[in-house]
Amino acid sequence: MMNREPRFWKTTLLWGLALTLVFGFGAFVGEKYSGTCMFILMPYFAAIAATLPIVFLGRFGAGLATYLPYAVLGFAPLFYFDWLQSHALRGLWAVIVWAASGPLIGLCADLTYRLAARLAERWRAAAAGAAVQAATFAVMLLGLTQLYVDPSGADSHVRLFDTYWYFTAPWMIANGAFGGFTAAAFRQAARKRTPAASSRARARP
Repeated sequence: MMNREPRFWKTTLLWGLALTLVFGFGAFVGEKYSGTCMFILMPYFAAIAATLPIVFLGRFGAGLATYLPYAVLGFAPLFYFDWLQSHALRGLWAVIVWAASGPLIGLCADLTYRLAARLAERWRAAAAGAAVQAATFAVMLLGLTQLYVDPSGADSHVRLFDTYWYFTAPWMIANGAFGGFTAAAFRQAARKRTPAASSRARARP
């Protein structure tokens, strides 16, 4: 068990940073030129980064841990820009809730992957990826409407989740499922390159 811990944290840290880069690209490049939200621009790639550690490690908590870098790195700009500088958030508690919402999304993916244990791995991973984006949609909707003093200040984002939900929710969930399916495909390809792992996989009932 002790030998597995470094691999667990290295894998989740690596993909957690990849997830943060996906959101960073969506925020600083995608939003700048498209005028939409990074969570709607990058659901497929975010789901791959969030689901791969769960599929590769097969351990409960991998999804939650993958979102920790995003939560830690995201706390500072939320604290400074949205609370300390603009007072847009309702209080320090809102900053903490926003930051904690990331690991909560990862936990939803962990739970879905665990509950879908009877499914084939690719469909199990697809369900986890869909859960990532379903939880992201719920977190964004509740966060934007409940954590800010004046939600209309982020109206261009809010409308995507409370008015155009009939497009946004299916779009995010479908991309999330495809991202999870892709993560399982990467896992299968990695097993084929590792004879010992492939033998163990075939030996399982």
